[in-house]
Amino acid sequence: MKQLQKLIIALFLSLVLCVPSVLAVFYYTWPMEDVSYDFSFFTEDGQDGMSEGAKDWTVYIQNGEDRKELTSDGIGGYTGLDYGGQTFYFSRELTEDLDSPALQIGVVNRTISVFLDDTLVYTDCPELDNRIGCLKLPMLEYDRAEPVTVSLPLDYVGRTLTIAQSSSSLSEKQADSETVYPCDVTLYCGYSYESGLIASSAKTMIPAVLLFALELFLLAAFVWYASLGTFLPSLPVLTLTIFFLMCSVLIQADFVIQYLGEVPIDLSRLSFYLAIGALLAFLTFYAGRLRPLFVIITAFQWASAIFSAIVQTGRVLPYGDTYLFFVLFPQTSGLLAMTVLLICSFFLWHRGNTFFRRFSHAALAVISGYIVFILISIPVQPDYINKVLSRLAGDFSRLEPIFSLKLVWYLCLICSLFAMITEILEKETVRRSETAILSARNELALESYENLRRQSEEMMMLRHDMSRHYEMLRSMAKETPERINDYLDELVEQVQNVRPVVASGNPVLDIIINGKLSTAAGKDISVEIIRSSAPEKLPLTDTELCCLMMNILDNAISAASAPGIANPYIKLDFHCKEQHFVFSCENSLCTKRSDHKKIPTQKHGYGLKIIQQIMERWGEMVSVEQDENHYKVSIVIPLA
Repeated sequence: MKQLQKLIIALFLSLVLCVPSVLAVFYYTWPMEDVSYDFSFFTEDGQDGMSEGAKDWTVYIQNGEDRKELTSDGIGGYTGLDYGGQTFYFSRELTEDLDSPALQIGVVNRTISVFLDDTLVYTDCPELDNRIGCLKLPMLEYDRAEPVTVSLPLDYVGRTLTIAQSSSSLSEKQADSETVYPCDVTLYCGYSYESGLIASSAKTMIPAVLLFALELFLLAAFVWYASLGTFLPSLPVLTLTIFFLMCSVLIQADFVIQYLGEVPIDLSRLSFYLAIGALLAFLTFYAGRLRPLFVIITAFQWASAIFSAIVQTGRVLPYGDTYLFFVLFPQTSGLLAMTVLLICSFFLWHRGNTFFRRFSHAALAVISGYIVFILISIPVQPDYINKVLSRLAGDFSRLEPIFSLKLVWYLCLICSLFAMITEILEKETVRRSETAILSARNELALESYENLRRQSEEMMMLRHDMSRHYEMLRSMAKETPERINDYLDELVEQVQNVRPVVASGNPVLDIIINGKLSTAAGKDISVEIIRSSAPEKLPLTDTELCCLMMNILDNAISAASAPGIANPYIKLDFHCKEQHFVFSCENSLCTKRSDHKKIPTQKHGYGLKIIQQIMERWGEMVSVEQDENHYKVSIVIPLA
């Protein structure tokens, strides 16, 4: 119960410390409030008519000092050019006050020049005579990918904004009927715009960095286990899955076209499809008897993704229904593959597959959590469930199940990561346990060797002494027979002082106890064996028996050898009683503090916890008795 309380407290404190950190990291993913003014000529909804911002503009042409206003057609266009390709102007007074003001001008294949009053602040053609009424702007030879951004001076309020824009070249007969459309213009706060860029970058980089950290963890685990002699080929494949997912995230970043250039293939979708194939390949390692099915599904997904990329280049099929079918087919194949994977995971779980047991448990937990979340969101945010259902319906009506695929994909990815990380942690726990067991066995082997060496020396000394004693008794029998009894009493007293040797009937227990008795003898601790009988086989593994007995005896030796004890001793009593094995160990104890050192009995705490953990399967049948001068621990192990 105390362990559960400590765990709850630890989880609560971790959550309290984690939440502020997460909020601090994700704070920059929310941009500042967008403060902007739309001066565009068209309405936002695309319907016919002029926007509210268009009424403040004056659209005209100017040659030198001669100025003529153009005629509006009422839907954002103007006519009345003198000749084809003539530069026209549109201007308005800026009365809106913003911090860090900037203009965003949505011009595609036209060139422009921007003026405040008569001062030039931006131009696409610096080589021209950039004065209002003198410009002859050409058409742009390419289409812009992004709008033009122009920073304004802080004293812009009250000044007149004028934008000169080129028009397409037509014959003079057609010029008067040509309709020109002024480009979209937005005045916004630069801080807000920069905040939006930061938020967009953060939304891209935070997931990418987290995925990269996960890649490093998986590769580190792969190298670590390889160094220990265990090769796990599934880890690099799972790392490849994370790599493709990270690429899919990065490719969705703003301005990515500036880095990669024009590519005929949708790289984000392709990376996502390849990530699905890599995840299926990873799970193939654990599929057991269903591995052939997983190999077929994996190969089919990879083939559909690669063929989709080839089709997008336009070299195989012309644009049309067949073209779209093969381009979008990896979505359908991926959804089918993920669905089959989920079904097979539950089948393998019931067949005893350890990996898919963890996978299925995680899947059930995630699905249950999502259902609970949806149920909670119905009264709180009813629009959410409507959006989910409408997107699912749209997937199947358009035969483009991208939303459904992502739901199932992230479910399988989370479950795979959970199962893999759990397996890594379990392997590490087992490895450390085996290392600790090997260390304990080595220690026990050394103690056994030292014990045998001492016993051998004692036997040689006893043999030598016995020969001498026999000669002495023979001489006494001839010369002074009345001293024989006194001499025999001395021999009996010496024999009683010889260190006892345990032969209980359990070879493992005998080795452990004799080794520890040798250690106790080396520390001048008196040992008394009251009873020493045990069954040949106890209901514990050799590892558990070794750990149990060594902790009991180590605690006893440590406490009995503490300074301040006049007569250090250990008493052992172990025997079988009514289908139970009873083992008790009593040792001398000193509970007085000396020179501000720790109380020796505190050393019992750690070993006692280990003893209790081993004895949990029998209901913690452990008894502890303690007073000022002695400490006694008793355990009872059922034999039937």
